[in-house]
Amino acid sequence: MEELKIYQGGSEKKPKQERKLSQKAETGFVSPAADHLQKPLDLEELIVHHPTATFYVRAEGNAMKASGIHDGDILVVDRSLNPNDGTIVVAAIDEEPVIRRLIKRGGRLLLVSDDLKIKPYAINSDTNWMIWGVVTHVIHKYRHEH
Repeated sequence: MEELKIYQGGSEKKPKQERKLSQKAETGFVSPAADHLQKPLDLEELIVHHPTATFYVRAEGNAMKASGIHDGDILVVDRSLNPNDGTIVVAAIDEEPVIRRLIKRGGRLLLVSDDLKIKPYAINSDTNWMIWGVVTHVIHKYRHEH
C-alpha cells in the first residue's frame, strides 16, 4: 500500500496582513486594474468549510491518477462529510492509509483504485477498516520547476 503524509488543518484563523496597492505607479498613471481590485484571495476560506474537521494529505503514487490525483498532490480532506457512492475518500485498511473511491454495489462496499492492477478491496464484517474523511479538493502544480 502507498504511504500517505497527513497534515493537520488550521482550526483557528491566523491574522492576515493586508497589502495595500498604490494607485500611482512610478510612471505616474493610474493602474488599469485599480477598478477591478477584489478583496484578498484566501484559499483556505474557499476550500475549507469545516476547519476543525479538515486535514491535508500528500498523495504518494498514482493509484488515483485517472481521477486527477497525482503523486505529490495535496488533498483537502473533510472528516465531517458522509461519503456517498462514488466519493473519493481517505481510508485505513488494516491501519494502512489509502486513497480510494467508495463504491456501493449490491449491498456491498468496495474501495476501488483507478489503477486496474490494484484489486478492489471488498468491505465486510470482518474487515478492519475506517474512513478518515472525504476528499473535497486536490491541489497540484500545473508547472513543474526544474
